[in-house]
Amino acid sequence: MNVYYDRPNSRGIGRVIDNLEKYIPKDITLSSREDADIIVLHVVGRNIHITAEAQEILKQGKKYVVIQYAWKSTRNPEASDWKLLWDNAHLVWSYYDLKKYVGNFYHAPIAADPNIFYKQEEEKKYMVGTLGDIKCYKVECFGEVHLAAYYQMGKVIHVGQPFNHDPIVDFIKDISDDDLRKIYNQCKWFSALRRKDGFELPAVEAILCGTRPIMFDTPNYRQWFDGLVEFIPEGSVGDTVFRLSKLFKSRNNPVTDSDIIEVKKRFNWEIIAKGFWERCTN
Repeated sequence: MNVYYDRPNSRGIGRVIDNLEKYIPKDITLSSREDADIIVLHVVGRNIHITAEAQEILKQGKKYVVIQYAWKSTRNPEASDWKLLWDNAHLVWSYYDLKKYVGNFYHAPIAADPNIFYKQEEEKKYMVGTLGDIKCYKVECFGEVHLAAYYQMGKVIHVGQPFNHDPIVDFIKDISDDDLRKIYNQCKWFSALRRKDGFELPAVEAILCGTRPIMFDTPNYRQWFDGLVEFIPEGSVGDTVFRLSKLFKSRNNPVTDSDIIEVKKRFNWEIIAKGFWERCTN
């Protein structure tokens, strides 16, 4: 069977692709789009564009597989909006529980590589870290996190483009995985706050590095991260700042060795990738 997928300009999706390739079965070949039997679609945004692409794939006599990274944060947050795409997919993979909407469904999270992300002896010089694109400033709550840290006189590091000149924030961009691992290790907390939904990868990477992530307490995150992260309710900007400030003022809840063992068990790339390929060939 021949499989093709685009490689978008996304570090997170790149990690997914790298690990799918790492555990690809011998009877599956990565091919060009023209020669592919199955085309993998990465869904992070607009429904209308991806659905049109999927319909074109079907017209060519090929199958498609959907990896649904986002749903509630898109412009089409209702299941009915995605029915055409999901109904005609050979397989849909998501960390969302879509079993009642999708026939051939693979329910699994996105993992992280413990050979890349692990604990190091580093000074916890930052109260909290944030990571993401400036376009996601509001959705990923950079302002709320930084303001709460300011109230508690803490330092912040942001991985991504600078978006202001805040003296309490260090900005760093275009870094290697080794640099990112060091940053995770230098933080007491790491924000994985995503309004509605979003890439959960920084939460997994942070725990492997011994840093406790903060997430909104929504079902799509609770199902995978229960007992491993600090949850706060998804509230208004003011409420989020208040809860974060209170959290930063409290005693830090350090990540334990048993937490890291549990993360490796729940978020295991070998198991997740092999499960994906197995369902692709059914």
